[in-house]
Amino acid sequence: MFTYLSQLYTGSISDSQLVIESGLLPLLNTVPPGKTIMADRGFEIQDLLVKSNLVLNIPPFKGPEGNMPIDDVVRTQKISSVRIHVERAIGRVKGHFHLLDGVMPLSVHGTVNQVWTVCCMLSNFFPHSLLALSLKS
Repeated sequence: MFTYLSQLYTGSISDSQLVIESGLLPLLNTVPPGKTIMADRGFEIQDLLVKSNLVLNIPPFKGPEGNMPIDDVVRTQKISSVRIHVERAIGRVKGHFHLLDGVMPLSVHGTVNQVWTVCCMLSNFFPHSLLALSLKS
């Protein structure tokens, strides 16, 4: 379920700058200290979270030999079991709103953020796998 959406950004923005410009930092300052923030591997924003006493939770990297210690494998599996919900939410938007599939014409440049926001919010009304499972039980 989508509860916060920032504006869309081009690929040329850094991770730190994206978090700063998105308006997410003031919201993170309201999160109780010690909580974790999940991000993709390589999304290095820990320095921005220190002030809020939050921990960046990213999957561990493979070692130089290409293998992970067993503790890191378990940690990666735990992160993946939660991350799948984020991927499914994004997949619902992409699967239902095909106007987001291709290149958008320059004429809609001013409304692309609104289109993305409406599509994400509408997807909150679609059946969710967790909700469907709980209703079957």
